[in-house]
Amino acid sequence: MKRRSFIKGVMAAGAASLLPAGAVTTLLQGCSEPSKAAGWDFDEVIDRSGTWSIKYGRAGENRFAMWIADMDFRTDPAVRNALQQRLDRDVLGYTSAPDEFFEAVHAWEGKQHGWEIPREWVGYAPGVISAINQAYLTFTQPGDKIVVQPPVYDHFRMYAERLGREVVDNPMILESGRYRMDFEGLEKLLDERTKMLVLCNPHNPCGILWDRDTLARLAEICEKHGVIVVSDEIHADLALYGKTHIPFCSASKAAERVGLIFGGPTKAFNLAGLSGTAFCVIPDKEKRDKYLGTLRAAKLDEPSIPTIVATIAAYSSDTGWLPALKKYLEGNIDCQMDFFKDNDLGIKAFRPEASFLVWLDCRALGLPQEQLMELFRDKAGVYLNNGASYGAGGEGFVRINVGCPRSILQAALESIRRAIS
Repeated sequence: MKRRSFIKGVMAAGAASLLPAGAVTTLLQGCSEPSKAAGWDFDEVIDRSGTWSIKYGRAGENRFAMWIADMDFRTDPAVRNALQQRLDRDVLGYTSAPDEFFEAVHAWEGKQHGWEIPREWVGYAPGVISAINQAYLTFTQPGDKIVVQPPVYDHFRMYAERLGREVVDNPMILESGRYRMDFEGLEKLLDERTKMLVLCNPHNPCGILWDRDTLARLAEICEKHGVIVVSDEIHADLALYGKTHIPFCSASKAAERVGLIFGGPTKAFNLAGLSGTAFCVIPDKEKRDKYLGTLRAAKLDEPSIPTIVATIAAYSSDTGWLPALKKYLEGNIDCQMDFFKDNDLGIKAFRPEASFLVWLDCRALGLPQEQLMELFRDKAGVYLNNGASYGAGGEGFVRINVGCPRSILQAALESIRRAIS
């Protein structure tokens, strides 16, 4: 069945009606009934066909697109209303970043993460990955070493290698169902050619919120060896289950000296299509001046009108949309955790402490990676991320996006169960 027809069927009849007899009962043994969260209808199934969606376009004929990190929910109406009001002004001429942009970021870090930072530490950034690439260009040269800690977001490696840098792995250690950083291994691999370490905080794909002691220890080691830490904190605003995100540069004085943070509202407020919606926080003045100078030289220091409006609106919103979203995501994650616990399928889900991405350990299935992907893609019709793309330690794993209506998640889980059974 083609994806568009499937989506229309869901919209017309509900996902449950598309499942075999008895499947709904099986699903709901571990999943609470879908419900509106604080007035927001996250259960609504939205037809995204005809919107040039990468998520659904690449998934092709697969019924369930559950890979790239965007959600199938309407964004906060505060953001949509602000964008519409700006468009109603009619003129879309050259625009500079107003003080309100930087003030909104400054206020948000204090309110959301309890980190009171000087206004001058905040700068505009042209999208988190683009900003990290500019950090590569600013602080490293071709042939320099950049450390990543796999399994980790594959774009860190991809673009560093394209720019002629040597990427060095410091694989995380999996113990008792939880990953930790290998500080002993890190100390051994750092040398005079190592100029940078890319941190994922919260960690993608494993959903870890790094604690203060871990971040401070990482900063101490990197400062000792003259290594800059670039921290991708794009999922920071989606800390779940009452847990708290610790911005890297807030962990210690050493972290202030060695760190650059890149973040933005695109994940939490579902704004991934607004390219360039990001900011940087750089406490060290020398690094900040050098980095922002690189952006100016490349003419990458000028945010677009939608970027400005959406960032201010998201970080100023008082609608209660984000807390409601997080509660709904927790329900989806609980649903999935219970499903794999109750159904002996050879799959173990790691409960994420942040975001809507879940790391699935499928090693007990005993399948080569390509056959594992075929199982999900071709037999279950679920298009998700290949764990091997995240580097060392990713074989036997997949990453699934649960940022969707619960009826879709339930239908996808049942499809996986049937494919394996």
